[in-house]
Amino acid sequence: MSFPKPHLIMTKSLTSDDASGLPGARQVRTSRNDLPYHYVIHSPHFAYDVYALHLGQYDRLSFFGEPGTEPVTVHLYDCREDSPEFDRKFEIKVPVDGSCVLGIPPGYAHWFEDLGSVTTRNDYSILAPSQADSQWDALQDNATYPVESMHSSRPKVIANTVELPTAAQFMVSKAVAMSWRGGATEQGMLATIDVDGERRRVYVDRDLSREQVELPESQLASVRLGVGAYQSIRDDSYAVASNVTSGLADTMIIDAGTRWPEYYNAHPNLTLKLSPLMYDNPEMELEVVDRRRDSATFGAAQVLSFPRDSRAVVTVEPGVLMRLRGDGRLHYRVEYEVHHGTARLPQLSVPVPAGSSLPTFDAPGDLVEENVVRELAFT
Repeated sequence: MSFPKPHLIMTKSLTSDDASGLPGARQVRTSRNDLPYHYVIHSPHFAYDVYALHLGQYDRLSFFGEPGTEPVTVHLYDCREDSPEFDRKFEIKVPVDGSCVLGIPPGYAHWFEDLGSVTTRNDYSILAPSQADSQWDALQDNATYPVESMHSSRPKVIANTVELPTAAQFMVSKAVAMSWRGGATEQGMLATIDVDGERRRVYVDRDLSREQVELPESQLASVRLGVGAYQSIRDDSYAVASNVTSGLADTMIIDAGTRWPEYYNAHPNLTLKLSPLMYDNPEMELEVVDRRRDSATFGAAQVLSFPRDSRAVVTVEPGVLMRLRGDGRLHYRVEYEVHHGTARLPQLSVPVPAGSSLPTFDAPGDLVEENVVRELAFT
Protein backbone atom coordinates (compact mmCIF):
# COMPACT_ATOMS: atom_id res chain seq x y z
CA MET A 1 0.00 0.00 0.00
CA SER A 2 1.40 3.43 -0.93
CA PHE A 3 1.18 6.37 1.46
CA PRO A 4 1.15 9.80 -0.19
CA LYS A 5 3.25 12.55 1.37
CA PRO A 6 2.94 16.33 1.24
CA HIS A 7 4.45 17.53 -2.02
CA LEU A 8 5.04 20.64 -4.15
CA ILE A 9 3.86 21.02 -7.76
CA MET A 10 5.08 23.79 -10.06
CA THR A 11 2.31 25.85 -11.67
CA LYS A 12 1.95 27.13 -15.23
CA SER A 13 1.01 30.62 -16.37
CA LEU A 14 -0.12 32.35 -19.55
CA THR A 15 0.32 36.07 -20.29
CA SER A 16 -2.12 38.06 -22.42
CA ASP A 17 -0.63 39.99 -25.32
CA ASP A 18 -0.85 43.70 -26.15
CA ALA A 19 -4.01 43.17 -28.22
CA SER A 20 -6.05 42.87 -25.06
CA GLY A 21 -8.12 44.99 -22.72
CA LEU A 22 -5.91 43.59 -19.98
CA PRO A 23 -2.43 43.55 -21.58
CA GLY A 24 0.17 41.63 -19.60
CA ALA A 25 -2.33 39.90 -17.33
CA ARG A 26 -0.96 36.58 -16.08
CA GLN A 27 -3.26 33.60 -15.75
CA VAL A 28 -1.84 31.34 -13.02
CA ARG A 29 -2.94 27.75 -13.55
CA THR A 30 -2.98 25.90 -10.26
CA SER A 31 -5.10 22.98 -11.53
CA ARG A 32 -6.64 21.59 -14.68
CA ASN A 33 -10.01 22.97 -13.50
CA ASP A 34 -11.12 19.39 -12.92
CA LEU A 35 -11.34 19.96 -9.16
CA PRO A 36 -13.54 22.22 -7.02
CA TYR A 37 -11.85 25.20 -5.36
CA HIS A 38 -12.22 28.03 -2.87
CA TYR A 39 -10.13 31.03 -1.84
CA VAL A 40 -9.40 32.40 1.63
CA ILE A 41 -8.63 36.13 1.86
CA HIS A 42 -6.57 36.83 5.01
CA SER A 43 -6.46 40.23 6.70
CA PRO A 44 -3.06 41.70 7.71
CA HIS A 45 -3.56 40.63 11.33
CA PHE A 46 -4.83 37.10 10.61
CA ALA A 47 -3.15 34.28 12.55
CA TYR A 48 -4.07 30.62 12.99
CA ASP A 49 -3.83 29.12 16.48
CA VAL A 50 -5.02 25.62 15.57
CA TYR A 51 -4.03 22.69 13.41
CA ALA A 52 -6.68 21.54 10.92
CA LEU A 53 -7.15 17.87 10.12
CA HIS A 54 -9.29 16.46 7.28
CA LEU A 55 -10.18 12.81 6.81
CA GLY A 56 -11.47 13.14 3.25
CA GLN A 57 -10.26 16.46 1.83
CA TYR A 58 -7.05 16.43 -0.22
CA ASP A 59 -5.87 20.06 -0.14
CA ARG A 60 -3.80 21.61 -2.94
CA LEU A 61 -2.83 25.07 -1.78
CA SER A 62 -1.30 27.98 -3.67
CA PHE A 63 -0.50 31.36 -2.09
CA PHE A 64 -0.66 34.91 -3.46
CA GLY A 65 0.78 38.07 -1.94
CA GLU A 66 2.38 41.35 -2.92
CA PRO A 67 6.04 41.36 -4.10
CA GLY A 68 8.42 41.11 -1.16
CA THR A 69 6.02 39.14 1.04
CA GLU A 70 7.73 36.40 3.05
CA PRO A 71 6.93 32.76 2.24
CA VAL A 72 4.17 31.01 4.17
CA THR A 73 5.45 28.48 6.70
CA VAL A 74 3.42 25.25 6.80
CA HIS A 75 3.71 22.81 9.73
CA LEU A 76 2.38 19.27 9.24
CA TYR A 77 2.05 16.09 11.30
CA ASP A 78 1.29 12.67 9.84
CA CYS A 79 -1.67 11.51 11.96
CA ARG A 80 -2.62 8.40 10.00
CA GLU A 81 -2.50 5.47 12.38
CA ASP A 82 -1.66 2.95 9.63
CA SER A 83 1.20 5.03 8.18
CA PRO A 84 4.81 3.91 8.72
CA GLU A 85 5.57 7.62 9.23
CA PHE A 86 2.89 8.25 11.84
CA ASP A 87 3.88 11.16 14.12
CA ARG A 88 6.46 12.51 11.69
CA LYS A 89 6.72 16.33 11.61
CA PHE A 90 7.12 18.25 8.35
CA GLU A 91 7.86 21.94 7.85
CA ILE A 92 7.64 23.54 4.39
CA LYS A 93 8.06 27.14 3.26
CA VAL A 94 5.95 28.01 0.21
CA PRO A 95 6.41 31.22 -1.86
CA VAL A 96 3.45 33.59 -2.25
CA ASP A 97 3.82 34.31 -5.96
CA GLY A 98 1.57 31.42 -7.01
CA SER A 99 4.53 29.57 -8.52
CA CYS A 100 3.80 26.26 -6.81
CA VAL A 101 1.04 24.25 -5.17
CA LEU A 102 1.40 22.40 -1.87
CA GLY A 103 -0.46 19.09 -1.78
CA ILE A 104 -1.65 17.91 1.67
CA PRO A 105 -3.25 14.44 1.65
CA PRO A 106 -6.03 13.52 4.12
CA GLY A 107 -4.77 12.58 7.56
CA TYR A 108 -2.06 15.26 7.79
CA ALA A 109 -2.72 17.91 10.43
CA HIS A 110 -1.60 21.33 9.14
CA TRP A 111 -0.96 24.76 10.63
CA PHE A 112 0.16 27.96 8.85
CA GLU A 113 2.29 30.93 9.85
CA ASP A 114 2.76 34.26 8.04
CA LEU A 115 -0.61 34.26 6.29
CA GLY A 116 -1.37 37.92 7.03
CA SER A 117 -2.36 39.76 3.80
CA VAL A 118 -1.88 36.53 1.81
CA THR A 119 -4.67 34.95 -0.24
CA THR A 120 -4.86 31.16 -0.46
CA ARG A 121 -6.40 29.15 -3.26
CA ASN A 122 -7.33 25.53 -2.52
CA ASP A 123 -7.94 23.19 -5.45
CA TYR A 124 -9.16 20.27 -3.40
CA SER A 125 -10.45 16.79 -4.05
CA ILE A 126 -12.76 14.72 -1.85
CA LEU A 127 -12.12 11.12 -0.83
CA ALA A 128 -14.67 8.82 0.77
CA PRO A 129 -13.96 6.15 3.42
CA SER A 130 -13.50 2.55 2.35
CA GLN A 131 -15.58 1.36 5.33
CA ALA A 132 -19.31 1.20 4.60
CA ASP A 133 -20.23 1.91 8.24
CA SER A 134 -18.20 5.13 8.51
CA GLN A 135 -19.95 8.21 9.99
CA TRP A 136 -17.79 10.63 7.96
CA ASP A 137 -19.62 13.71 6.61
CA ALA A 138 -18.15 15.56 3.61
CA LEU A 139 -19.66 18.87 4.81
CA GLN A 140 -18.22 18.50 8.35
CA ASP A 141 -14.69 17.36 7.52
CA ASN A 142 -12.58 19.83 9.50
CA ALA A 143 -11.36 18.85 12.97
CA THR A 144 -9.15 21.42 14.76
CA TYR A 145 -6.57 21.06 17.54
CA PRO A 146 -4.78 23.83 19.49
CA VAL A 147 -1.17 24.25 18.43
CA GLU A 148 0.26 23.61 21.90
CA SER A 149 -1.78 20.44 22.47
CA MET A 150 -0.83 19.14 19.02
CA HIS A 151 2.87 19.63 19.80
CA SER A 152 2.53 17.52 22.94
CA SER A 153 0.55 14.62 21.43
CA ARG A 154 -1.04 13.72 18.10
CA PRO A 155 -4.45 12.16 17.35
CA LYS A 156 -4.67 8.91 15.40
CA VAL A 157 -7.06 8.85 12.46
CA ILE A 158 -7.99 6.64 9.52
CA ALA A 159 -7.83 8.75 6.35
CA ASN A 160 -10.27 8.22 3.48
CA THR A 161 -8.88 6.53 0.37
CA VAL A 162 -11.66 6.33 -2.26
CA GLU A 163 -11.80 9.39 -4.53
CA LEU A 164 -15.32 10.50 -5.35
CA PRO A 165 -16.33 10.89 -9.02
CA THR A 166 -15.78 14.40 -10.38
CA ALA A 167 -19.52 15.12 -10.57
CA ALA A 168 -19.94 14.19 -6.91
CA GLN A 169 -17.06 16.42 -5.84
CA PHE A 170 -18.52 19.41 -7.64
CA MET A 171 -21.93 18.62 -6.13
CA VAL A 172 -20.42 18.94 -2.64
CA SER A 173 -18.71 22.22 -3.58
CA LYS A 174 -22.01 23.57 -4.96
CA ALA A 175 -23.74 22.74 -1.68
CA VAL A 176 -21.11 24.79 0.17
CA ALA A 177 -21.37 27.69 -2.31
CA MET A 178 -25.18 27.73 -2.04
CA SER A 179 -25.03 27.89 1.76
CA TRP A 180 -22.61 30.85 1.48
CA ARG A 181 -24.57 32.72 -1.21
CA GLY A 182 -24.88 36.39 -0.30
CA GLY A 183 -22.79 35.91 2.85
CA ALA A 184 -22.51 33.54 5.79
CA THR A 185 -20.41 33.23 8.93
CA GLU A 186 -18.67 30.47 10.85
CA GLN A 187 -21.39 30.82 13.48
CA GLY A 188 -24.08 29.57 11.09
CA MET A 189 -25.72 26.17 11.43
CA LEU A 190 -27.96 23.79 9.51
CA ALA A 191 -31.39 23.19 11.00
CA THR A 192 -34.50 21.18 10.14
CA ILE A 193 -37.84 23.01 10.27
CA ASP A 194 -41.46 22.06 9.59
CA VAL A 195 -43.26 24.26 7.03
CA ASP A 196 -46.94 23.34 6.47
CA GLY A 197 -46.20 19.73 7.31
CA GLU A 198 -43.11 19.56 5.07
CA ARG A 199 -39.69 19.13 6.67
CA ARG A 200 -36.99 21.39 5.20
CA ARG A 201 -33.27 21.88 5.78
CA VAL A 202 -32.30 25.55 6.18
CA TYR A 203 -29.12 27.45 6.97
CA VAL A 204 -29.52 29.76 9.97
CA ASP A 205 -26.99 32.56 10.44
CA ARG A 206 -26.54 35.73 12.43
CA ASP A 207 -27.27 39.19 11.00
CA LEU A 208 -24.68 40.35 8.45
CA SER A 209 -26.00 43.91 8.14
CA ARG A 210 -22.86 45.48 9.62
CA GLU A 211 -20.76 43.84 6.94
CA GLN A 212 -22.45 45.23 3.84
CA VAL A 213 -20.41 45.34 0.63
CA GLU A 214 -20.27 48.70 -1.15
CA LEU A 215 -20.99 48.37 -4.87
CA PRO A 216 -20.97 50.87 -7.75
CA GLU A 217 -24.14 50.97 -9.86
CA SER A 218 -24.09 49.62 -13.41
CA GLN A 219 -26.01 51.44 -16.15
CA LEU A 220 -25.73 48.52 -18.60
CA ALA A 221 -28.30 45.74 -18.76
CA SER A 222 -25.52 43.28 -19.62
CA VAL A 223 -23.23 44.18 -16.66
CA ARG A 224 -24.26 43.57 -13.05
CA LEU A 225 -22.61 43.97 -9.66
CA GLY A 226 -23.49 41.91 -6.63
CA VAL A 227 -22.27 40.01 -3.60
CA GLY A 228 -20.92 36.53 -4.16
CA ALA A 229 -20.78 33.36 -2.09
CA TYR A 230 -18.58 33.92 0.96
CA GLN A 231 -18.15 32.98 4.58
CA SER A 232 -16.84 35.47 7.13
CA ILE A 233 -14.19 34.02 9.41
CA ARG A 234 -12.36 35.56 12.33
CA ASP A 235 -9.87 38.44 12.18
CA ASP A 236 -11.84 40.26 9.44
CA SER A 237 -11.04 37.54 6.91
CA TYR A 238 -13.28 35.40 4.74
CA ALA A 239 -13.47 32.47 2.36
CA VAL A 240 -15.03 32.86 -1.09
CA ALA A 241 -16.60 30.03 -3.09
CA SER A 242 -17.72 29.55 -6.67
CA ASN A 243 -20.48 31.76 -8.13
CA VAL A 244 -20.98 29.80 -11.38
CA THR A 245 -22.55 26.41 -12.00
CA SER A 246 -19.47 25.17 -13.85
CA GLY A 247 -17.30 25.74 -10.78
CA LEU A 248 -14.47 27.06 -12.99
CA ALA A 249 -12.17 29.93 -12.11
CA ASP A 250 -8.73 31.28 -13.00
CA THR A 251 -6.39 33.34 -10.85
CA MET A 252 -5.16 36.45 -12.68
CA ILE A 253 -2.46 39.02 -11.86
CA ILE A 254 -2.02 42.29 -13.74
CA ASP A 255 0.23 45.31 -13.25
CA ALA A 256 -2.20 47.87 -14.65
CA GLY A 257 -1.13 51.19 -16.13
CA THR A 258 -2.86 54.54 -15.76
CA ARG A 259 -3.60 54.82 -19.51
CA TRP A 260 -6.42 52.95 -21.17
CA PRO A 261 -5.23 49.94 -23.21
CA GLU A 262 -5.43 50.35 -26.99
CA TYR A 263 -7.74 47.31 -27.26
CA TYR A 264 -10.93 46.06 -25.69
CA ASN A 265 -11.64 42.43 -24.88
CA ALA A 266 -14.88 40.97 -26.21
CA HIS A 267 -16.26 37.58 -25.18
CA PRO A 268 -19.08 36.63 -27.58
CA ASN A 269 -19.80 33.28 -25.89
CA LEU A 270 -18.62 33.74 -22.30
CA THR A 271 -20.32 35.05 -19.20
CA LEU A 272 -17.53 36.32 -16.92
CA LYS A 273 -17.62 37.00 -13.19
CA LEU A 274 -14.73 39.15 -11.95
CA SER A 275 -13.71 39.80 -8.34
CA PRO A 276 -10.56 41.14 -6.64
CA LEU A 277 -8.59 38.65 -4.56
CA MET A 278 -6.58 40.48 -1.90
CA TYR A 279 -7.61 42.04 1.40
CA ASP A 280 -6.31 45.46 0.26
CA ASN A 281 -6.90 45.96 -3.47
CA PRO A 282 -5.71 48.94 -5.56
CA GLU A 283 -8.07 51.43 -7.19
CA MET A 284 -8.96 50.35 -10.72
CA GLU A 285 -11.41 51.45 -13.42
CA LEU A 286 -13.26 49.10 -15.74
CA GLU A 287 -14.72 50.46 -18.98
CA VAL A 288 -17.59 48.41 -20.41
CA VAL A 289 -19.40 48.90 -23.73
CA ASP A 290 -22.62 47.03 -24.48
CA ARG A 291 -22.44 45.63 -28.04
CA ARG A 292 -24.99 42.82 -27.72
CA ARG A 293 -27.68 43.28 -30.31
CA ASP A 294 -30.61 42.17 -28.13
CA SER A 295 -29.60 44.18 -25.05
CA ALA A 296 -31.85 47.00 -23.76
CA THR A 297 -28.74 49.19 -23.42
CA PHE A 298 -27.07 48.31 -26.75
CA GLY A 299 -24.41 50.92 -27.59
CA ALA A 300 -24.15 52.31 -24.04
CA ALA A 301 -20.76 52.69 -22.35
CA GLN A 302 -19.72 53.24 -18.74
CA VAL A 303 -16.56 53.52 -16.66
CA LEU A 304 -17.03 51.64 -13.39
CA SER A 305 -14.91 51.75 -10.27
CA PHE A 306 -13.73 48.15 -10.05
CA PRO A 307 -14.76 46.81 -6.61
CA ARG A 308 -12.03 46.68 -3.97
CA ASP A 309 -13.92 44.25 -1.72
CA SER A 310 -13.25 40.59 -2.58
CA ARG A 311 -16.82 39.62 -1.70
CA ALA A 312 -18.05 41.69 -4.66
CA VAL A 313 -18.60 40.18 -8.11
CA VAL A 314 -18.86 41.95 -11.49
CA THR A 315 -20.87 39.89 -13.99
CA VAL A 316 -20.09 40.68 -17.64
CA GLU A 317 -22.42 38.97 -20.10
CA PRO A 318 -21.49 37.91 -23.65
CA GLY A 319 -21.15 40.70 -26.21
CA VAL A 320 -19.71 43.33 -23.86
CA LEU A 321 -16.40 45.08 -24.59
CA MET A 322 -14.17 45.77 -21.59
CA ARG A 323 -10.77 47.16 -20.65
CA LEU A 324 -9.06 48.02 -17.37
CA ARG A 325 -6.73 50.73 -16.12
CA GLY A 326 -5.32 51.66 -12.72
CA ASP A 327 -2.15 52.16 -10.77
CA GLY A 328 -0.85 49.02 -9.13
CA ARG A 329 -0.92 45.24 -9.11
CA LEU A 330 -4.37 43.65 -9.13
CA HIS A 331 -4.94 40.01 -8.19
CA TYR A 332 -8.37 38.97 -9.40
CA ARG A 333 -10.51 35.91 -10.02
CA VAL A 334 -12.22 35.17 -13.33
CA GLU A 335 -15.10 32.72 -13.18
CA TYR A 336 -16.82 31.78 -16.41
CA GLU A 337 -19.66 30.00 -18.11
CA VAL A 338 -19.38 29.02 -21.78
CA HIS A 339 -22.34 29.43 -24.14
CA HIS A 340 -22.96 27.60 -27.39
CA GLY A 341 -22.24 29.66 -30.49
CA THR A 342 -23.24 29.50 -34.14
CA ALA A 343 -19.78 28.26 -35.13
CA ARG A 344 -18.55 24.72 -34.47
CA LEU A 345 -16.57 25.95 -31.48
CA PRO A 346 -17.75 28.88 -29.34
CA GLN A 347 -15.89 32.13 -29.94
CA LEU A 348 -14.28 32.92 -26.60
CA SER A 349 -12.19 36.09 -26.87
CA VAL A 350 -11.96 38.75 -29.59
CA PRO A 351 -9.55 41.74 -29.52
CA VAL A 352 -11.21 45.00 -30.60
CA PRO A 353 -9.09 48.12 -31.36
CA ALA A 354 -10.41 51.02 -29.30
CA GLY A 355 -10.30 53.49 -32.20
CA SER A 356 -12.11 51.27 -34.70
CA SER A 357 -15.73 50.74 -35.61
CA LEU A 358 -17.11 48.60 -32.81
CA PRO A 359 -18.58 45.19 -33.70
CA THR A 360 -22.07 43.96 -32.89
CA PHE A 361 -22.67 40.54 -31.31
CA ASP A 362 -25.71 38.29 -31.41
CA ALA A 363 -27.27 36.81 -28.30
CA PRO A 364 -25.41 33.72 -27.06
CA GLY A 365 -26.81 30.20 -27.02
CA ASP A 366 -27.46 27.93 -24.06
CA LEU A 367 -24.71 27.00 -21.63
CA VAL A 368 -22.24 24.32 -22.69
CA GLU A 369 -22.47 21.21 -20.50
CA GLU A 370 -20.33 21.43 -17.36
CA ASN A 371 -18.28 18.28 -18.00
CA VAL A 372 -17.47 19.47 -21.54
CA VAL A 373 -16.39 22.90 -20.29
CA ARG A 374 -14.06 21.34 -17.74
CA GLU A 375 -12.41 19.23 -20.41
CA LEU A 376 -11.84 22.35 -22.55
CA ALA A 377 -10.81 24.65 -19.70
CA PHE A 378 -7.12 23.75 -19.63
CA THR A 379 -6.50 23.80 -23.38
